[in-house]
Amino acid sequence: MTRLSFLFVGLLWVCMGLLAPAQAHEVRPGYIEITETAPDTYQVIWKQPVRDTSRFEVAGLGLRPVFPEVCSRAGDSHMQRRPGVLIERFQLACDGGLMGQIIGVEGLQKTITDVFVRMRLLDDSSSNLRLTAETPVRKFSGGGEGLSAYFGLGVEHLLLGVDHILFVLGLVLLVRGLRSLVYVITAFTLAHSLTLALSIVGSVTAPSAVVEAIIALSILFLAIELITPEARRSKIATRYPQLVAFGFGLLHGFGFAGVLGDIGLPRDLALPALALFNVGLEVGQLIVVAAALVAGRLLAKPVSRYPSMAQVPIVLIGGVSVYWLIDRMSGIWAG
Repeated sequence: MTRLSFLFVGLLWVCMGLLAPAQAHEVRPGYIEITETAPDTYQVIWKQPVRDTSRFEVAGLGLRPVFPEVCSRAGDSHMQRRPGVLIERFQLACDGGLMGQIIGVEGLQKTITDVFVRMRLLDDSSSNLRLTAETPVRKFSGGGEGLSAYFGLGVEHLLLGVDHILFVLGLVLLVRGLRSLVYVITAFTLAHSLTLALSIVGSVTAPSAVVEAIIALSILFLAIELITPEARRSKIATRYPQLVAFGFGLLHGFGFAGVLGDIGLPRDLALPALALFNVGLEVGQLIVVAAALVAGRLLAKPVSRYPSMAQVPIVLIGGVSVYWLIDRMSGIWAG
């Protein structure tokens, strides 16, 4: 392949990267928390994922919770906007209660977003639901799979998070040997698990816009190291790649925390939900690593014949990371 071909492929992937920010927001789940405050009376918190199109405008996904006909809103609703999410609070009065009734989210079937629903009653019993594009309507029947769905959320967020995938792929390309790869992936796992937990419990916080920009920078750093001949790479990348994985992994953990921060965690089951989400992240991460190793094995012969092919993924990673870095930095300056 010629340099012109590499440039063309890189530009193609940069154009695909233009779509990534919008798609990433659609992957964020919605969250409905319903708390019974008096017999047949409920406090509802509806957190809807949105796309921030500018400092003053947001683009919703066209989602609207639909409650049974026996329910009616009592009083005005209160709206609050936060980055990536629009929060609505209102009172709901339901003749005969919500248990055994059906709840749905209008417009969910047109998205790739899930909505978690958690209802807590006066007797401290609860019902958890997960609404999806395939099943946008469910019945409250007690119990449910809402908590375990945080595991699926973790897997989906890793597999659909293009920036996290590119960073993991960069780590796989950076090291040689299975043992070194295990050390590097373990360091990345420990780091993002640490900051994810600390961020969720409120001990450590970081501006989301800055975190997203540095995540893009971490991918660009790996691309630069990979495109550089091995003998001329920085010492930290060649001798201590696990430190690179750990350092940038701390920042990726804040990125993972942003998803949970958007929807919130069940107040009384925050730690189990957090643990399930993190386990899901690790499963998704292992899937990416396994796919990369299999692809490397299948492409070993073609690459040995055409060594320049090995540069293609590096050019793609670098091109997309440059776009993300510029886009996210401009967002910080505009804000």
